[in-house]
Amino acid sequence: MDRRKVSTGLIWGVAALGLAPHRSWAQGSTKEKLQGFVDRVQEHVHDIDNDRASVTVSFGAGLNTAQPGNAANHHILPREIKVNKAGVVNFVVAGFHQIIVFAPGVVLGQIVVPPAGLFLYEPAPPSALPVHYLGIRTTGGPPPGIAPTSDPSNSPNRVESVSFANPGSYLVICNVRPHFIDGMWATIKVS
Repeated sequence: MDRRKVSTGLIWGVAALGLAPHRSWAQGSTKEKLQGFVDRVQEHVHDIDNDRASVTVSFGAGLNTAQPGNAANHHILPREIKVNKAGVVNFVVAGFHQIIVFAPGVVLGQIVVPPAGLFLYEPAPPSALPVHYLGIRTTGGPPPGIAPTSDPSNSPNRVESVSFANPGSYLVICNVRPHFIDGMWATIKVS
């Protein structure tokens, strides 16, 4: 059911309650009871409108391999992520990936891909590219590899929740060089 139908139904319900006999109210004035009901309806409508307060995003898929061109695993879905101001994006990380969310203003053309190496940025992007969130380095990789941790968990399959207090357009990438080359990036629109 869409928001307009729900809102219209709730408004008619409030109107009908306004026509109810006065004796049906246990205590308090009809006006106070009606106002309390209207307040609860407005909270519910706000919750319906807040469907982008928490968004789930696929960051890779299944058991990832380190093969270039592995399009099934080297993606972020959806490519354009929409979330409300003060909302949260839950990145469901599947495989060997590291999330970097840049602050508003950083664009794809500013990302410099080194000629070799496992990561684009080691250990982090230069200060010229402000970072909103630097994700967890996942366990594994070529020798000597990255050791497992438990707090926070850096297992290949995990969830990383990132909040967005300010509106803007945020670039998100995978810091694993071959994954980025395969197109593992997206934008987060916060409004």
